[in-house]
Amino acid sequence: MIKVKVPASSANMGAGFDTLGVALSLYSRIETEETESGLIIETKNTGGYVPTDKNNLVYRAMQAVFEKAEYKPKGLFIRQNSDIPMTRGLGSSSGCIIGGMLAANVISGRKLSYRDILNLASEMEGHPDNAAPALYGGMCISLQSGEQVFTRSIKLDPKIKFAVMIPDFFVATKKSRGVLPDYVPRKDASFNIQRASMFAYAMEHGDMEMLRYAVSDKLHQQYRRVYIDGFDGIVKHSYECGSRATYLSGSGPTIVSIVDDNYNRFTELMHRYFKANEHEWVCRVLDIDNVGSVVSTLR
Repeated sequence: MIKVKVPASSANMGAGFDTLGVALSLYSRIETEETESGLIIETKNTGGYVPTDKNNLVYRAMQAVFEKAEYKPKGLFIRQNSDIPMTRGLGSSSGCIIGGMLAANVISGRKLSYRDILNLASEMEGHPDNAAPALYGGMCISLQSGEQVFTRSIKLDPKIKFAVMIPDFFVATKKSRGVLPDYVPRKDASFNIQRASMFAYAMEHGDMEMLRYAVSDKLHQQYRRVYIDGFDGIVKHSYECGSRATYLSGSGPTIVSIVDDNYNRFTELMHRYFKANEHEWVCRVLDIDNVGSVVSTLR
């Protein structure tokens, strides 16, 4: 039996659209093994409907690796168990894809490198900002050149934590991507380049004072915020409660605040604030996962 543990991920991180992502301490756990025939998929604690046939995302990710490795399994058993909320902007799909690909790589004889797996996962996802931290851990800076993805993982100070604020509704990624313009003004592009660069520096060096300025974005948040009731008020109040930087996680609707002190106090104050919102929000503080995916085999 092969076991894979994959961390959640929060992407974009303000100005780092399709570039920056961080691994967080929620996990997708996948157990799988090759069988004599057929396909059996079991799901537990997935937080929503998950197909148990060949449409299953873990299975499809495994098949991508088998095809690349030119390996044909006789049959498969797959068990999914995930703490990562689905369709909330915390990398639930990357958890499935990376987990499935790592497991399939072991079954097929470890023919693919982690670089190969990242390229395959990014192709399946469409961008690398969730896949990279899910695989490598830490905060990842990624770029895509043709079919090749290059990434560097920065291992962050564990004092830095992430308060994830998760609502009781979801925003479809396709819908959230569809609202983005095809072209942006040059000044907005320059604005984001400046801030994404400074954000990466500030996170690596623990420059918490700079984060609030560096997290600002003009490429996606101003368009996606319309799908999140009370977004501006939540962001404003998070800073009043001690956030160092607050941003929309991935395509949303989860909102993330970076905190480095008074973690419980921050959670308590935000929960009080959410009582006035028409939707139910949960705020919890997560650690950075500086390790990334872990693969183990049991015989």
